[in-house]
Amino acid sequence: MKPILRKIDPGTDYSFSVREDIHPYLYNHWHYHPEVELTFIRKGNGIRLVGDSMQPFEDGDLVLLGANVPHLWRSDSSYFKESSELTIEAIAIHFKVDFWGDLFLALPEMIPIKKLLEGAQRGMRITGRTHALVAAKMEEIIHMQGVTRIEQLLHMLNLIALPGECEPLSSTGFVQTYNANNTDRIDQIFNYTFTHFREPMSIEKVAGAVNLSPHSFCRYFKTRTLKTYWQFLLEVRIGHACKLLIENKWNISEVAFTSGFSNLSNFNRQFKAVMQLTPIQYIKAYTSNPQL
Repeated sequence: MKPILRKIDPGTDYSFSVREDIHPYLYNHWHYHPEVELTFIRKGNGIRLVGDSMQPFEDGDLVLLGANVPHLWRSDSSYFKESSELTIEAIAIHFKVDFWGDLFLALPEMIPIKKLLEGAQRGMRITGRTHALVAAKMEEIIHMQGVTRIEQLLHMLNLIALPGECEPLSSTGFVQTYNANNTDRIDQIFNYTFTHFREPMSIEKVAGAVNLSPHSFCRYFKTRTLKTYWQFLLEVRIGHACKLLIENKWNISEVAFTSGFSNLSNFNRQFKAVMQLTPIQYIKAYTSNPQL
């Protein structure tokens, strides 16, 4: 299945969309849209996919996405339980690059913002002092009307454009090779993996689930994501393990087996290779630095 082209409706009285979402879980499909997106996760956790990037997200996540960048905020599995009373809260702004006119970004004063929007094709996670400033302005803009909304958006983009306050998400290779019309089956592969990653996996099993031969599956997945399926599966399992370690409700052995690893030594080795920290070091680092 291709990434879904999602329609963003700004409303009849506005040139761009500002939306506050409070739902049991976020929009749960691999999708894209021609609008630039600025999203602030006020409350919630799960896995964020942007292009070929996969990272855990949690309260305070703040991300800028360029036009047509495929993405997905996959809420944690606990949000989908029938008895769950959890909710995710987010504020999202969507605007087209040229919504203020064809020539506006050509103004000399707009060069930093123009470069920012070009860089946002890789996706950007906003960090540092800028994070706190922009998050506060996201809360304000949902109550604004008229020209003040445009002023607020410009102010936020100008803040985000400050050097050293963003980290790119997708690889440059993904941006250069991505074709929105040529991503068949990726959503199926992602959904199958998120559902079954705790189980023993094989290329034959996953390939069969999306009606491909193992050889075609491996070639297709590597072409679409610039990584092997085993790398992707490892990132899913490690991302889930990070969430469990942060929750501090499980011991490390339980985290390993609940995340799909068959033995503890392999889990410790793979975790360190991906995170550059052992599980114990990760817990200590996170406890001392919640923004890790």
